[in-house]
Amino acid sequence: ASFTSLVAPPPRAAGPGAAMSKKGTYNTAFFNSFAVRIRGTEIRFGILVGTCPEDGQRDALFAAATPPQPQADGGEAAAPPKDVAALLKSSSGGAPFADWAVEHATQLRRLLPGGLEPCGCFAVVTEAAAKDLATLLTPVLKGIPDALVLTVDPASSKLTFWKHEGGAKPALRPAQVKGDSHKDALLLWTATPLDIVVPRGSSATNIDAIVGRVQSGVTAALQKSTAALAPAAEGAPLRIVDFGSEQTVLAATPKDSREVRVDFLSNGTALAVVPGVDGSDSGSCIRLRCLVVAMAVVLRRGAELRQAVGPLRDGVAASAGERLRLALEEAEEDDDEGARAARPSRLQLPWRAFGRPDGCDELPFWCGDYCMPDEDASAGLERLGELLGLPAAALAAAPPHLDERARLGRDFGGTYSPEPAAGPSKDGGSKASGSSFLPAAACALAVACVALAVAIPMLLK
Repeated sequence: ASFTSLVAPPPRAAGPGAAMSKKGTYNTAFFNSFAVRIRGTEIRFGILVGTCPEDGQRDALFAAATPPQPQADGGEAAAPPKDVAALLKSSSGGAPFADWAVEHATQLRRLLPGGLEPCGCFAVVTEAAAKDLATLLTPVLKGIPDALVLTVDPASSKLTFWKHEGGAKPALRPAQVKGDSHKDALLLWTATPLDIVVPRGSSATNIDAIVGRVQSGVTAALQKSTAALAPAAEGAPLRIVDFGSEQTVLAATPKDSREVRVDFLSNGTALAVVPGVDGSDSGSCIRLRCLVVAMAVVLRRGAELRQAVGPLRDGVAASAGERLRLALEEAEEDDDEGARAARPSRLQLPWRAFGRPDGCDELPFWCGDYCMPDEDASAGLERLGELLGLPAAALAAAPPHLDERARLGRDFGGTYSPEPAAGPSKDGGSKASGSSFLPAAACALAVACVALAVAIPMLLK
């Protein structure tokens, strides 16, 4: 999820180049060994992941190699192009590699914690030949403002950061980037229970619109709630986040902490009703429970606390929408046209498995992929590894308190269990047991509303 920069911008000096006065950073723990890790492999190109731009600069944290483009006819993969320029010019089944790279960046975005996003790309190429890539990189980087480009010299392993400039004459300019270990980085995380209520409708199918309304509804509900930092010591009071205050993260959190839990508190159930896609409210509804474990990364504790909590809140809303999207698409795939009207199809929301890429052990964050109820964590981590350009074994597992599946089993037993096998009913037909049934056609045609329910034992003095 995108977010406002976590650092208040310093006063800008007058004159040309004033916006370039601040330097970006790169994660030394990852990039100092990056060239060694990819040497001798067929990796030539990938996506950089980092923070949103601040005064035209970014912080690059890690890189994910773009997977080989699949063959349109399902045949064997062609031999990899000899260099990155040939790769960027290549296509498969009429689909340009640039489109494949853009799709990779899009899929990466949904895996990242709040505060991080695709921020550029890397290419294995000599420094002398790097500037010739500017035009070829334009379609890949067109949706990334102030994009960084990292070049890795195949002979010397030298790393060079560039800033990509688009327009009529694309160019690569040297970027002002310095190494940083980010020792003060902090993880904000939350485990927020939601109720996603899907009304049955009769308008045209529009999953994107449904998901957008769900995200807006969750965001509105969270904005009405009270955000509080969990105490470091048991029995200590909660620290309420004052969104009218300029208090910094440093002042609000223990200096030796690496992560802090954020609770979104509500007096009972906060209900956000979203009107139908066609502009009208719908009739009967079905409610699905959902536990969202979300995270946001704060690299500098001089950030204002209210700004740091923003991407965490957005991350909860984005994750809820993505889960609903996957559940609706899964229902569409499971039900053929002839059976949709005849029998109900179960709609279940996926859960999330987390892993941290190799080389980022010093940074407190994890990426996550979504798993359907009949999948275990290994399936999600395998897909996560493919998108990060790593084997699943190279992903560090999240700590127990961030294990969403374990929390679901403990707090919401049965909600995320696989669909029970169908058995004979009294009338001789078959009937699936369990809750959360919804006709697939109604699912796809539905509009959505969201109820945020958080139980809060609080002692007010």
